[in-house]
Amino acid sequence: MQASVASLFEDEYENVPNFIEHENWFDLFETYIKSKGYEFDGMLHNMAWNILSNPTRECFEYIEFVDSQIISKLNIDAEPGVEGLFLCSVLSPKYFTWEHMGTHMVICDREFNIVHDPNKEYRDIEAYPLSSILGYHGIINITTFKKI
Repeated sequence: MQASVASLFEDEYENVPNFIEHENWFDLFETYIKSKGYEFDGMLHNMAWNILSNPTRECFEYIEFVDSQIISKLNIDAEPGVEGLFLCSVLSPKYFTWEHMGTHMVICDREFNIVHDPNKEYRDIEAYPLSSILGYHGIINITTFKKI
């Protein structure tokens, strides 16, 4: 996350907090992005991932997202992003298992293309785990920002 945030905001890696080390990481994240002139504006969710990650939940409890919270071309086009780029999560090529479901942060554009993966090990990656099932190049959610 630290490396992707540094890339998205064109900052030095050392200037970005290592969010994972902090219990209140989200507060730290919000403080950092505000220092860059943005604020957290929600997330776009991949409905296929929501079903795959908890397939029986809808059997007992109806999960309802507002249409504007679902990944779609219409919704991403309505978001300014950071110069048209977005922080998003994919399943980790190295750490994903059904028991762990590890995720990894990357940068995508409005076409859902992964335009930057800060992990050099993934430089030549052809696809992220389950991308053929999930669509959107394997993106499971997109963080949206608005300028303040």
